[in-house]
Amino acid sequence: MGRSRRGWVRIVSAIAVTTVVVCHADAQWNTYTMKRDVRDLALGSDSTLWVATSGGLFSFHFAESMYQQFTTSEGLRSVDLSAVTVDNEGTVWIGATNGFLHRYNPATRTWQYITDISGRRDPQKRINRLRVRGDTLIILSDIGASFFSISRMEFGDTYMQYGSGSSMIDGDVTDFEMFDGRMWISTRTGIASTATTNPNPAVPESWQVYTLIQGLPSISVTGLAILDTALYASTAAGLAIFSGSSSSWSTVAGTAGLNILDISDELSQAAGCGRVLEFITRFDSLQILRRSELWSYATTGSVTRLSAAFPSFLSAISHEGILGSQASGAIVYNACPNDTMSEVGIVSVLVPPGPLSNKFIGIATDKRGVVWSATGAANGEGFMSFDGATWRQYTVSLDPRLSSNDFYKVSIGANDSKWISNFGYGAALLDDRGELQRMLNATNGLLPTVDPGFVVIGGVATDRNGVAWITDRTPPGDTSIVLFKPDSSFDYVVGCGPGCSTRRPSAILSDVVIDEYGTKWFPNFSRFEPFVPDRFSGFLYYNENVALPGTSGGWGRLTTSDGLTSVQVWSVAVDRDGAVWVGTDQGISIIFNPTNPRAGIAAYRPPLNEVIQGIVVDPLNNKWVATKRGVFVLSPDGTSILDHYTVENTDGKLLDNDVASIAMDRERGIMYFGTEKGLTSLTTSAVEPKRSFDELSFAPNPFHVPSPSTVMVDGLVAGSTLKILSIDGNLIREIRTPGGRIGFWDGRDERGYLVSTGVYIVVAYSEDGSKVAKGKLAVIRN
Repeated sequence: MGRSRRGWVRIVSAIAVTTVVVCHADAQWNTYTMKRDVRDLALGSDSTLWVATSGGLFSFHFAESMYQQFTTSEGLRSVDLSAVTVDNEGTVWIGATNGFLHRYNPATRTWQYITDISGRRDPQKRINRLRVRGDTLIILSDIGASFFSISRMEFGDTYMQYGSGSSMIDGDVTDFEMFDGRMWISTRTGIASTATTNPNPAVPESWQVYTLIQGLPSISVTGLAILDTALYASTAAGLAIFSGSSSSWSTVAGTAGLNILDISDELSQAAGCGRVLEFITRFDSLQILRRSELWSYATTGSVTRLSAAFPSFLSAISHEGILGSQASGAIVYNACPNDTMSEVGIVSVLVPPGPLSNKFIGIATDKRGVVWSATGAANGEGFMSFDGATWRQYTVSLDPRLSSNDFYKVSIGANDSKWISNFGYGAALLDDRGELQRMLNATNGLLPTVDPGFVVIGGVATDRNGVAWITDRTPPGDTSIVLFKPDSSFDYVVGCGPGCSTRRPSAILSDVVIDEYGTKWFPNFSRFEPFVPDRFSGFLYYNENVALPGTSGGWGRLTTSDGLTSVQVWSVAVDRDGAVWVGTDQGISIIFNPTNPRAGIAAYRPPLNEVIQGIVVDPLNNKWVATKRGVFVLSPDGTSILDHYTVENTDGKLLDNDVASIAMDRERGIMYFGTEKGLTSLTTSAVEPKRSFDELSFAPNPFHVPSPSTVMVDGLVAGSTLKILSIDGNLIREIRTPGGRIGFWDGRDERGYLVSTGVYIVVAYSEDGSKVAKGKLAVIRN
């Protein structure tokens, strides 16, 4: 689909279409996004509204008042959407900012994907609008105007250039209309038209171009509409009109200088105020959408501002007059009062349940499996929690005690409390139920960072005595750590070792992790870390109770000369063998013996030169590593890459390769990947093992063989071994499980043959053989 010198290309044989049946959600992956930022809307003939957002697609059925949401776990391949329309058969077409085109059939719940535009090498290929004319889908994109046969599922021509010489328009198409026997195309650099009888519209010179010289108030044209016998264009400097008797455009009186985002015209096809839905009306005028205002233009020539009272900036308008906003979802607006609804104004705001923001920063999971997330150190939107069913929001508007929405990190404390770190206003302390107990700041125990009222808190970790160790950024008096005790009193650790100061040169402590020996390890960098001149160099650790080799006053310092890949430490994790994994901007270092850190440090670089933004150790001792190139899964000893998840190889289920944070619900085996485009969860078999056997369960039971999957054995203790026995006690198979709560059997014996139909006894043994459990499993051989 390469650009030709003549400004067009035919793409019939090159089309790439994939059909997929999606039964709601993938069994392993789930993606969660905020869908308040509306890009486009379309109403189907069955009274279902389809809304394209920056976080995916949602629908609302007016008759049933029911939402349905779609992200990459429900079939989309991109959630950053830009256009949506419904064809005459009720099929939904969805365009994305990367040029990806989706086709969704609501009746069969099947998806088809068209990748011709997204597969191009052009830097900009956003689909700006989709129009349906009979059997043709007109795709208006940064590439140009593409004509696609719906019944044949194939492209016809794509026109990318219009006009000639210095006035030639190149792509950036925003809308399409048929008027006065001509095809009209609006772009960000003008308007072009050609006769519908043109035998070869592929020739750029056959298009007439309209710019400022031809009367447009601005060449930045956002939409086209027809009202009565005239064509209208919305521009960045007013509403333009073109009548059949004129050869040029002119600005509609009363609109000069108005930056118009879009216009809606299809309401004009019904005169007066006839009911369309319970709360949608038709009227004989254009609706004019501005950033924060809705205007109307009547056939009489009058221009009226209808309203400026919207909950957030406006972004889109459907043909039926439903509005889209940048932060408040879809808005049903009554612009024409009648007997049922006498007042002009907002009828309802449509927002599906979901997260507060798409920015999932500094995530953590508590003991109940609730995932918590902050939203950012600058322009933050508060913080939120999700228990698997319900989202809860925490913002200044909901609770003024928070003082600021710039929360950027979550730490789990004693008794399942939550510490939410703020960049400037201290930390919010919540109890195990998620209720705000207090804000800690410079007035009640924390120390200021710059001025007396500015407090930046990094990570918080709680030791075995219930003392919370708080990294307080560059406090006065060379204080390095703030301690919050179980009785709510404070204490302070002063200094950070020889040559180290929290003032100048600045030792930045961005987080804290405590190992099994009580040593505190302090990362010194994060994605929000500003540039600090004269910065102290080194990875610091501290143990107030044990004099570790090479330490002074409890403090130790490691550098690249000790074996670190870099002194810019972003993350730290302690694995199940007690080793400390150090993530830097240049890969990973492993401290094998934390009681003598310098004695054995290995530089580990399979994710070569990657910024290691987070490390999570799962119950199988695998390491899940968040980087700016996706998520790597490393073997327990770090010698092998077991998996590497990216946007590309997960079909977009990982929402961004820049994974800002990572956390795990160990009791359920769910990994969470936080990005600035949303949250992704992946259900794994790495589940925290039971402390003692209770009852084994099997899924499926009965187990049909042969099968592409395995039977899952749940309820194991750490390091269990399974023995599969026939009903008369003969050993069929012995299996070493991965080590967590779940094991697997493929239905085969020791020789690799499928077993016969029957009932089998599954016996599970602990690693030392002191604990035993058993259960019965039925196998049906087909």
